[in-house]
Amino acid sequence: MKAIVSIKNVTKKFKDKKIFDNFSVDIFEGECVAIVGVSGSGKTTLLNMIGGLEKIDEGSIFVKDVKVVKNNYVKLHRNIVSFLFQNFALVDEWTVEKNLLLALSFRNKKEQIMTLENALEKVGLADKLKTKVYQLSDGEQQRVALARLMLQNKPIVLADEPTASLDTENRNVVFSILKKLQSDGKTIIIVTHDRELANQCDKIVEI
Repeated sequence: MKAIVSIKNVTKKFKDKKIFDNFSVDIFEGECVAIVGVSGSGKTTLLNMIGGLEKIDEGSIFVKDVKVVKNNYVKLHRNIVSFLFQNFALVDEWTVEKNLLLALSFRNKKEQIMTLENALEKVGLADKLKTKVYQLSDGEQQRVALARLMLQNKPIVLADEPTASLDTENRNVVFSILKKLQSDGKTIIIVTHDRELANQCDKIVEI
């Protein structure tokens, strides 16, 4: 089986400190993979290198046969990877609808609303379309971010501590939605300090 993410002999330094030294790992299509390690070990850095948000110093990273280099960043972000951040990356003063419409600019208005409503129903927020983001709880905001992932419909989801700020109930809801995305064929890569959550993934990468 061919890897959808292939990291080979990667070295990454910050000033004089080596975060990664000749690091390699393969992730396969449809896997849910947890990246775990102590604070400061480079978990988020690894996720950012996969997603083209940080450069590597040596080695190579291929994501769905696209080499992760500056010339390919636009292709990578437009067609291949979606991000789920701990801080949700939503505009607080905008409605849920306006935030999500950014992912659907190529659709006509009627299609946009139908598609938005469908995505919100899947994350349990069917009645929140016209609600301002700042009026939502943290758990609800993360579910809006998950609805955005559904609308973007890219093959790889990179999730950086997506449940860290959530209570147990919302943590479980968010993770179950990520697992549903996996069952729909997405590859899910999660940075987490939550060992219980990591143990529910197909593979754990310790760094």
